[in-house]
Amino acid sequence: MSVIVRVDSKGRIVLPKDIRDKCGIKPCSRVLIEVKNSNEVLLRVIEKDPSEELAELLGDFKFTRKDRVRVEKLLLREIV
Repeated sequence: MSVIVRVDSKGRIVLPKDIRDKCGIKPCSRVLIEVKNSNEVLLRVIEKDPSEELAELLGDFKFTRKDRVRVEKLLLREIV
C-alpha cells in the first residue's frame, strides 16, 4: 500500500487511517523513524515498549531511570 501525503508547515505528516489500521498504529504507539538515504525514510512500528519488555524479563529487579534510559537505547539499536 502506498500513498502520498503532504508535509505541513511544522514538518508533520498525517498517516492515513487505512495505513494506521493495517499497521496497528493507535494513539501513543511508538514508531521508529530510520533514514535510509537522502530520499528514503522507513517507519517501523515498535510493538512493545523495550523498557516494559526489559521489566518483564527482570521481574522484581529494581533499576534507576538513568539505567532504564540507557538500556532502552541499547534495545532500540537491537531493533534496527
